[in-house]
Amino acid sequence: MTATATSNAAGSAAWADTLLLSFAQAGYVRAEPAILQPAEPFLDLSGEDIRKSLYLTTDLSGEELCLRPDLTIPVARDYLASDRAGQPAGFSYLGPVFRYRSGQASEFLQAGIES
Repeated sequence: MTATATSNAAGSAAWADTLLLSFAQAGYVRAEPAILQPAEPFLDLSGEDIRKSLYLTTDLSGEELCLRPDLTIPVARDYLASDRAGQPAGFSYLGPVFRYRSGQASEFLQAGIES
């Protein structure tokens, strides 16, 4: 790794740490949903038009899966599947998402909060 790559990585890590710390200080719990997600919720909420930007696969049972194209739906799904469902809660996230975007990077970071 070159000195420039090392300093860029350190700068990125510092930026991410600072952002996540500010979310935590505001009372948001860090959420880290799985990268591989069921495709159905994304297709149901966004329609078939999103299919062309998803990275899709199928598991052995035939369920269609995708690399998460955003973090909002996975964070909400994890919350609804938890024992805290129905109770007030706040979550933060920072992680890679995957969407085909012509001429742009298909993997990029998304950060945010959900209440």
